[in-house]
Amino acid sequence: MGCRVILDEVRRRGASVVACMLVTMAVGGCGGGHRPSDQQLITQALHSYLRAQASGEGQAACALLSVGAQQQLIGLVVKAAKGLITTRPSCQDAVGLVRAVAGARLLSALENARIEQIRVSGAHATAEVLDGTQFQPQQAILEKAGTTWKIAGVPGVGG
Repeated sequence: MGCRVILDEVRRRGASVVACMLVTMAVGGCGGGHRPSDQQLITQALHSYLRAQASGEGQAACALLSVGAQQQLIGLVVKAAKGLITTRPSCQDAVGLVRAVAGARLLSALENARIEQIRVSGAHATAEVLDGTQFQPQQAILEKAGTTWKIAGVPGVGG
């Protein structure tokens, strides 16, 4: 029952119902706000990262990566450039470079990837990232930082 319905009911029935209604409010909460599960937060973090990566939003993508994962991504870009990059790029620039060389099909695959088989162990987690067409299933490694999950191992790069 929503808070408005509960308050209307208390007004209608009087004070004898107040104790019961307060228990209902305390157990059920008001405003519909519940804390998302770790699985939901992990799925959200991975989808947000993949969408940001696909659209070239470097700041958003890098904010979802741990410092180590940012370095992994930069290293992957430098290695893939085979000497064409003379200066080590920032994480944001690395995201832009990936987008620049990825084809439309791969970018679409990143945006539409599924997250499955999430396993949480304390402040660490793994999840499978797959789309079924453009790339093999990849394992993402995540670490909890406060109340949020950060990607600690970029899918396809390792942990």
